[in-house]
Amino acid sequence: MNEPPEEREEPPRRPRSQGSFSRSLVGAAARGTGLVALAVAIGIVLLQYSDDPPDRRSAGRAPAADAPLAATSSTTTTTAGPRPAAEVRVLVLNASGRKGVAGEMSERLGVVGYQTLEPGDAPVRPETTVGCRAGFEPEAAALVSATGLPAGTADPGELLPPEADCVVVIGTV
Repeated sequence: MNEPPEEREEPPRRPRSQGSFSRSLVGAAARGTGLVALAVAIGIVLLQYSDDPPDRRSAGRAPAADAPLAATSSTTTTTAGPRPAAEVRVLVLNASGRKGVAGEMSERLGVVGYQTLEPGDAPVRPETTVGCRAGFEPEAAALVSATGLPAGTADPGELLPPEADCVVVIGTV
């Protein structure tokens, strides 16, 4: 009853080709190098084209004798950006009806460098607005960005006390 275990025949193996791995590795490296070289060549051509000044693109031809000349005078206006956050005093008011919202926002603005006053409450309203006194208009846009809230800028009206430069009113939305 003891029968010897059946011996299985193994499928025939393909003969091992010598150096096939190294040939495939070299082929892959060559293809990769070729692709990188092609990408660099395309990049150089595109950079050369995009860096050409307009007068060079005209193939060095002089303008026609009757062509109008460009105006030589120019007017430059500079717009001052917002003041550094440390120079802006901000009051945050809670008009959302939820407790602690103004305190959290006041802390957040303090972390990014604004001088924050004691937060307070305002009558409940739906919109969140940022308003600044005259001369602080660029700071209003910077504050909208700093709050991360979907806020608009508005005239602060009577909500802005004399000791603050800007007021952030957090609404229900």
